[in-house]
Amino acid sequence: MIEASDLLRFVEGECSPAEAAAIQAWIAADSARGELLDELRAVWRLTGDLTRPWDVGAARGRLLRARRGAPPPGTPTLQLHSRATAPPRPRRWGTVTMWPARIAAAVLLVIAGAAFWSHRSPPAAPREYATAPGQRAALTFPDGSRVLLSVGTRLLVPRDYGVVVRAVELEGEAYFAVRHDPARPFLVRTEHGTTEDLGTEFDVRAYRDEQSLQVVVATGRVALRGTEAADSVLMLRPRERGVIASSGSATVTTRVSLEHYLAWTRGTLRFDDAPLSSVLAQLERWYDLDIQIADPSLRQERLTISFTTESADEAVTALARVLGVRFTRADRVVRLVPVHSRQ
Repeated sequence: MIEASDLLRFVEGECSPAEAAAIQAWIAADSARGELLDELRAVWRLTGDLTRPWDVGAARGRLLRARRGAPPPGTPTLQLHSRATAPPRPRRWGTVTMWPARIAAAVLLVIAGAAFWSHRSPPAAPREYATAPGQRAALTFPDGSRVLLSVGTRLLVPRDYGVVVRAVELEGEAYFAVRHDPARPFLVRTEHGTTEDLGTEFDVRAYRDEQSLQVVVATGRVALRGTEAADSVLMLRPRERGVIASSGSATVTTRVSLEHYLAWTRGTLRFDDAPLSSVLAQLERWYDLDIQIADPSLRQERLTISFTTESADEAVTALARVLGVRFTRADRVVRLVPVHSRQ
């Protein structure tokens, strides 16, 4: 017997593939059930989540193929590689019109179904793909989408990836080359906002210590939104950079240099008038170092510099030369020391 809570879990993409197949078969047996499902989806959208096209037949077909031996959805192949390895080649928001009485009925069903959630087993833990400092990794999803994870990055992929929606969670930085599928939107969720693919290639940067979400579009378009339901949606096009700060403020910069922002995918770090703190943080991730500053006045420096070497010592030597300091190194710990007093 299909419960209200089952339908709600289906709408939110929390069902297992077997549960989703059973619900889809139940819906296909009666058109009225499909209308009920549409009402639930409308209420879900009105409460602030993303819209998503629905193709029950296609989803059910994917599940049947999976049962016949195809790889289960959401099982990317992972390939680790060094910094020098080349990367993989680089919906519209709408309003929903409903009759008030039907919306009210659907809201009641949402409330009633919520009472059952606490009694159900939690969904299976997502698959986790992580890179250590100094390590990158390339992933290929069953749908043909590809991801290049930068250093010190963590990507979570739900077990039901691709059944209804293709959603991943990111902490760090990654370059996405998404195979567009209008029936199954591709979402990248981070601490400060969500990026939705509209048929594109794009870079998402969301390191926890930077307290912001940055998205740079290489081709196509993406929709970018903060974590709050009331946040406005930024529509980004090629060579546009969108940033959502931890405060919720959002900015868009046009005609940015893709060579600058995507250089890391080719094994190069580039900085243009960047604060020293940002340079050091990325060098620490890239070369697995702990860089310390002996003179606090150095923190006021801003740098324009590039790093193309895989050698940590060569990178730190170049940094010291630009800053006019010397350095000492003991294993991972690097200490920058002024040659002369800066007072």
